[in-house]
Amino acid sequence: MKYIMTPNLYYSLNNVRGFTEMNGKSYKEHIIIILGEFLDEETKNKIRNTITDEEALQLIPFPYTHNMEN
Repeated sequence: MKYIMTPNLYYSLNNVRGFTEMNGKSYKEHIIIILGEFLDEETKNKIRNTITDEEALQLIPFPYTHNMEN
C-alpha cells in the first residue's frame, strides 16, 4: 500500500525550509510528486483541477494509507 501524508501533516510542515521544494507547493502537487509514477496524466490533471484536498485524495485510483507504519 502506498503512503501519503495527511493534509494536516503537509500543512504543518509547509513552513520548514526546503519542504515545499521537495514535497510540492500545494497538497495537490504533493500527491502528484509522491504518487506520480503510479498516476496517469489524466488523473494528474483531474487532481490539479480539484477544489479541495479531499476531492484530490478521492481521485487516487488505488489503495493508499496515511499510516507510516503500513
